[in-house]
Amino acid sequence: MISFGGCDRIVLTYLTWPGWPQLPGRFIQRGDVMAAKLNASVPAATHEIVEETDRLPVFFSTSRRGSCTSFSCSSASLCCSSTLTIPLHWHEYVEFIYLLEDTMDASVQSDRYELRPGDLLIINSGELHSTKIFRRPMPYLLMQLSAKRLREIFPDFELLHFVTCIRAEQVQETPRMRDILLSMRQLFEEAKDGYQLLFTARLYEFLHILYEHYCTRTAPRPADTPAGRDQRRVAEIVEWTQAHFREPLTLEDAAGHLGISREYFCRIFKKHTGQTYLAFLCATRTMNLYNQLLASDLPIPLLMEENGLTNYKTFLRTFRDMYGTTPQRLRSENA
Repeated sequence: MISFGGCDRIVLTYLTWPGWPQLPGRFIQRGDVMAAKLNASVPAATHEIVEETDRLPVFFSTSRRGSCTSFSCSSASLCCSSTLTIPLHWHEYVEFIYLLEDTMDASVQSDRYELRPGDLLIINSGELHSTKIFRRPMPYLLMQLSAKRLREIFPDFELLHFVTCIRAEQVQETPRMRDILLSMRQLFEEAKDGYQLLFTARLYEFLHILYEHYCTRTAPRPADTPAGRDQRRVAEIVEWTQAHFREPLTLEDAAGHLGISREYFCRIFKKHTGQTYLAFLCATRTMNLYNQLLASDLPIPLLMEENGLTNYKTFLRTFRDMYGTTPQRLRSENA
């Protein structure tokens, strides 16, 4: 039975792959999170922070109630551009995004999806992914369920895999699925006394439907297979890059960190992410600059230097692609 406790603490989770040792969760105070958000130089967290909402057993948010600045909570975004890109990252919790209007692009484990209204995106634990939305606030339903909670429900959680993209037609055809999602949204937005009881009942029903219709069971993955090793290498380099992106990194540096050749590194990174390492590095640096842009009045060239960005044309092209505007215009519009 899931309790409603834990609303006064935030769980910092760690990625675990089958065959890896389990790492304990760590609890941090809300003040620490606020301090991190106010410190514009703090890079995006790889092991992402999950806060269970309002005595619910999940983090839940809609465009009417909760945080609508970004999906995946990987960016403490302070700016207000309509387009928003969250670069490649991963987390242990499972994330559900139910799109109510507009469109969204997503890349999950190198597969690309263009989401339409009524589509449901499920990002399984440990999957490398990125997202891009084109209008904010965008009507959506966002839910994040920690691996700890899922293990309470499914003891063999590590062997389960939910379908990544459930199209609107499938959602409509699956008995009660759409009704349950909209009911959870209504209960959450109205927030009547004791709504958590009905919400949790709907949550369990939703998970049962997913388990019955959109879930497969996989065999335990040996930790020492070539595919397993390469996937862990890519996850490791994503984390390493987010810690070192301000440095003058090269492909040789990244490959050397993993102890493999430059050519092999480029091949496995593209295979498991659908993008080149240099594109990911530039996007990571650009996102951090974006977070700093309105938090300070430092000149943009200085912010570029602080974030390891040396090519202005490449940076400007990446910024426009990620946020739909230029850094100068974004700063002037939010002055």
